[in-house]
Amino acid sequence: MNKRDEVIKSLEKFIVERENSNKKRIYRKSENKIDLSLTQFHIIEIIDKKEKVNNKLLVQDLKISAPAISKSMRKLLDLNLVEETYLEENRKEKYYKLTSKGSVFANVHEELHKRATNKYNEILNDFEEEELEVVIKFLNKVTKSLKED
Repeated sequence: MNKRDEVIKSLEKFIVERENSNKKRIYRKSENKIDLSLTQFHIIEIIDKKEKVNNKLLVQDLKISAPAISKSMRKLLDLNLVEETYLEENRKEKYYKLTSKGSVFANVHEELHKRATNKYNEILNDFEEEELEVVIKFLNKVTKSLKED
């Protein structure tokens, strides 16, 4: 296996392990043992951080289809993590807000982000500046490529 193949394998392995690790930690930390998808956690995060969150905003922010948002929202509503609200002046347009149960999940998600950042910083301390430049260049190119798909 050449170095390029090793990098690709390592990146794929990192992504899978990171997602599995995050889901396990969130599952262990939540007292209700609810299994949510990564998209559902991102929806909770957006609702927690922004005001007037509706399906249109979620589609724009997450860059996924409206049906995928609707499916994720149904589960979050059924689990009582999110509730629907309406503006007084416009009863047609539906918005979302977190329930107290949903806020617990948002806090757990935020805590996991902080832990991951701390862990990444510990790992990055082992690299020289020049090596970090290569990592940055690589990750920026991968991110740009993903956005173009």
